[in-house]
Amino acid sequence: MTSIASILMVALVLASLPATAESTSGTGYRFNELAGVIKAAKESTGQRSGTAVAVVKDGRIVYEGYFGFADIAGEQPVTRDTVFYIASTTKPLLALNVLLQEEAGRVDTRDSLQQMFPDIRFNGIDATAVTVRDLLVHASGIDNQPLAWATAFSGIHDARTRRALVAASYPADTPRAAFRYTNVGYNIVSVWLDQILATPWQRQLDAAIFEPLGMTRTSARISEAEANGWPLAKPYSFASDNPDQPLYLSKSDQTMQAAGGIVSTAPDLARFLIAQLGAGRHEGRQVFPASVIRQSHTAQVEADGRYLDFERTGYAWGWYTGEYQGRLMHHHFGSFAGFHAHLSFIAEAGIGLVVLNNEDFLSAKLTSLIAADVYGRLLGEPDVRSKTSGRADRLLAQAVELRLAAARHRESIRARAFVLSRPVETYAGTYSNDLLGTMVVNVTPDGRLAIRWGNLASEATGQDREDHVRVEFSPNAGNVVSFLVGDAGVDALSFEHATFRKID
Repeated sequence: MTSIASILMVALVLASLPATAESTSGTGYRFNELAGVIKAAKESTGQRSGTAVAVVKDGRIVYEGYFGFADIAGEQPVTRDTVFYIASTTKPLLALNVLLQEEAGRVDTRDSLQQMFPDIRFNGIDATAVTVRDLLVHASGIDNQPLAWATAFSGIHDARTRRALVAASYPADTPRAAFRYTNVGYNIVSVWLDQILATPWQRQLDAAIFEPLGMTRTSARISEAEANGWPLAKPYSFASDNPDQPLYLSKSDQTMQAAGGIVSTAPDLARFLIAQLGAGRHEGRQVFPASVIRQSHTAQVEADGRYLDFERTGYAWGWYTGEYQGRLMHHHFGSFAGFHAHLSFIAEAGIGLVVLNNEDFLSAKLTSLIAADVYGRLLGEPDVRSKTSGRADRLLAQAVELRLAAARHRESIRARAFVLSRPVETYAGTYSNDLLGTMVVNVTPDGRLAIRWGNLASEATGQDREDHVRVEFSPNAGNVVSFLVGDAGVDALSFEHATFRKID
């Protein structure tokens, strides 16, 4: 195994990746060794995508580090102005917005689903029992994959169809009051917020959170970032055939949804964490009521899980809770094709961390390493340097095998035979759903099926069940499309609890 010392030497000699690492003047906190490890990891794996790091301690940013490229082909380096999509890290901001609206007397998180939508008749769900709170803490006992796919992926939806999709919610695999993480609750709450406050949830975030905190490069609208000329990080994946090529799937206003719909910078999100750690205060001002911040940090439901180093024993209002290095940590991460985001803080120590990546495969492990080093140093853990070096060695060794495993997996998927009951041409055509739009199925020159749905496109591969195919609407993540075949031919297709009827 290549040692971290030799990797660092190569990194210093080559210096081919941009890296800006600065320790805020006068704080006494330095992370030069961590910066070297991050850069060395990118050098040695050949992953040229970007990483932005901001560390908060005692009410101020004590370290910022920027590594790699926001745009690899254009060699645009990541800087403190680079805007990243933060995916599900949106949830603590949306949940805080709801609590702030409740504090102002505009909404009530005790309202039931039936009170939220009094004109809708829900089937198979006790809509009088499920509350706004249940939806925001993932304890509602209901599911709605068509709504989640429309708002986060296809982009085919409007106010009318979103309400109609809410009405089509159905029981989840877990009962009410049991934790089950999903985007659905936040999607439903956003439809209700738009209606009850007569203002889009995106603009609510502007007024309630972004503007009061001075988050000047944060938005829930891609169009705003583009209009302002903010440098947007492009999405990459270490698991792709070509890791330096951006993934095809990109975000638009139509797919920026309340469970994962914000773009931001590391310094802006650090401001948000400072307010969390300061009971709502930022730069000497009481931006948010302290009682609301305390409420947002209080676990509402028990969880039983773990993600890499991060224990998850509870879920508050948009925050996981659990012990980390012997102390209570609040955290939330976000993952989407080409991105991985991390927000965390330990309130009793006054420490917070932001890590943003425009890569989705290797970045979770790199981010976990960064967190262990940052918290270890600031909490006074012994021998942090050697522990970080050891983890870096393991990460680099794993990266080689992970990339080989991903390549083998792709080849095995591509080699799968189609199991179709009719000639492949029979499946081509346009399939329609009144609420979800149309899927168009074409036959490629080499006899495969290519499927397009709004913002999504995929060339299908075989499945082991008759008239089922695998698609990757989201890169490197598989889903199944099943065709419904009758005596006269193919009648419809089914995808994630939704049926699309063939119309030509």
